Amino acid sequence: MNTATPIPAPSVLTQAHRDAMAYIQDLAITISQQSVFAVSAEYVGHTHEFSAHVLRFSEIIKGNFRAEKTLRTLLPSRISWAGDNALEELQTMARELETLLVTPDGGAL
Repeated sequence: MNTATPIPAPSVLTQAHRDAMAYIQDLAITISQQSVFAVSAEYVGHTHEFSAHVLRFSEIIKGNFRAEKTLRTLLPSRISWAGDNALEELQTMARELETLLVTPDGGAL
């Protein structure tokens, strides 16, 4: 039986960054399951950024796949100037997405 030993990659992302990105991904799933907005959240490795794209299902049905809102954050990397405010920007992204959540009575939070 072969076992793979993970090789830890050096990272400048803190656990707080990773937790914020995981929370945003969770929000994307929850919001998308409510069938008003489709939200995708992704990490892009070649630019070292995290983004969320918000589309309306009613527009997707019409064939319009243009995002109504795109939120992007450049993450900390080995480039010294990159991502200085990333944690705050991720938290702002989460707060913006939280406004899209629908309460059980049908209204927004």
